[in-house]
Amino acid sequence: MKIKNINVYSFIKFILIAGVLILFLGSFFKLYISVPNNLSIKIVFIILYLWFTVGINVNFIMPLIGIIDKEINHRKR
Repeated sequence: MKIKNINVYSFIKFILIAGVLILFLGSFFKLYISVPNNLSIKIVFIILYLWFTVGINVNFIMPLIGIIDKEINHRKR
């Protein structure tokens, strides 16, 4: 039973990390293409997008992954 729980939580963690990467990278390229061809606007867009992406990842996604890691470690005992 413990092995089954570890695999479920590890799978959830993997799906969450992969989803974050696909979501943020895919969104970045889709939005970057729609930005006008002005270099200064593209630089501002890149800086703002990275700022918000790091903010979301540090304040929301990383604590969520940490909780899942704690649950995985708790189930190993």
